[in-house]
Amino acid sequence: MSELRFVVALAMVIGISGGMFAETPSELYQRRVVPLLRSPEGSSCSACHMQGMKLSDFMNVDPRASFASLRARGWINTESPGESKLLEFIAKTNATSDPIHERVRRAELDAIGEWIRSACQDPESLNTQLPELRDLTLDEALIRHARKDQVLGRFVDVIWSQLERCANCHSPDRNAKQVEKNGASMSWIVPKSPGETLQLLENRKLIDLAEPGSSLIRAKALGHEDHGGGVKFPEDGHTDRQWSKFIEDYAAIKNRRYASSDQIPSMDSIATWRTGLHLKIQGLSQVPSGQFGVVAMHRIHRSDEGRQMEMVDPKPVAFGEGRVSNDGTSWGTTLCLLLSDGEDRTDSGTDEVTGREDGSLDWRDLLTDGKYQLRWVLVDDPSKSLEEILKLAPDSFIDIDGLWAPGHATAKSFRYTDFQRWKSQRRSTGP
Repeated sequence: MSELRFVVALAMVIGISGGMFAETPSELYQRRVVPLLRSPEGSSCSACHMQGMKLSDFMNVDPRASFASLRARGWINTESPGESKLLEFIAKTNATSDPIHERVRRAELDAIGEWIRSACQDPESLNTQLPELRDLTLDEALIRHARKDQVLGRFVDVIWSQLERCANCHSPDRNAKQVEKNGASMSWIVPKSPGETLQLLENRKLIDLAEPGSSLIRAKALGHEDHGGGVKFPEDGHTDRQWSKFIEDYAAIKNRRYASSDQIPSMDSIATWRTGLHLKIQGLSQVPSGQFGVVAMHRIHRSDEGRQMEMVDPKPVAFGEGRVSNDGTSWGTTLCLLLSDGEDRTDSGTDEVTGREDGSLDWRDLLTDGKYQLRWVLVDDPSKSLEEILKLAPDSFIDIDGLWAPGHATAKSFRYTDFQRWKSQRRSTGP
């Protein structure tokens, strides 16, 4: 019996001393969280944010002030600490996370989770007055703009959407002959992976973060640098402007040059996706060489009024841009789909963008066979937005009975004399 009393007494002493010497939330914070804030490996925020977001923006060496700051943002659930938003943010992963990010994320989740649960039991932490929310180093619009999923979404819309122009020479699933002749550096597209492709473009310095305006991916596509594939799109046109803006914007984010969201460049409101349809207009001796021209393709359909009248949809479904050749004899282009806002066109690797894991879109799903009208317009100022250019009155037009086979070898070719002057058109235009 005396042995039993001794065991009970010992248990009571251990329990009392454990309560007396238990680690406080502040001590736990200093031991486990502060070293993470000072770590040279950075924070888990960088897994999703490229600029303007890190844990040290909201947390410092003062545990109660940090707890209050996080509560003020609604990132701590004092009733259910394990369901706190901050822990949800830290727990997020993406397809491009590297081992360092994963190690940092796990360490933060463990240490900060333990501290939050402890602080939610601490009256002094809970009673600390909440501060005004003035702790962001950048405004929220810029922080959102620099999120990795947003950057990758813009890359998909602007550059990945056009990379079929480059794939025959630069995608490893198609370019065996080019690699045999010129080496493995020819392959800089990662099939079905826009995120890895963007990183490879940066690693290979095809996107130059120091001098983005001189980036080889654009210079070669414009023919400014030696390029066996020739000119891919006209300088100063819609595609060129979009590529240039994305590259400059990407470099500014990576170099942390932005101070506020009013420095963000405005992208054209219309997204496009390259098709495999090539178009040529020949016999342009009366048009100056180098003249910028645009073709807009409109669907033709029958009127619902039962009078067998054909109507031309005023909203184009595709367009092509180019310049008249130096010898003044021809003009050529590749048609691009015009995608409405919110079109489900690809995926950056996260659900926030679109939901397709391979970054693909089959243009044939959106551009079905049928009758179309091609409207050609000469543009004196190619710096106009594509939206403005598509509203210009055409110079001439031609009707076609259906789509043609994709590929350079099967390009649809017309003589300029095949086109009718716009003023002679008599067909009704749909509402």
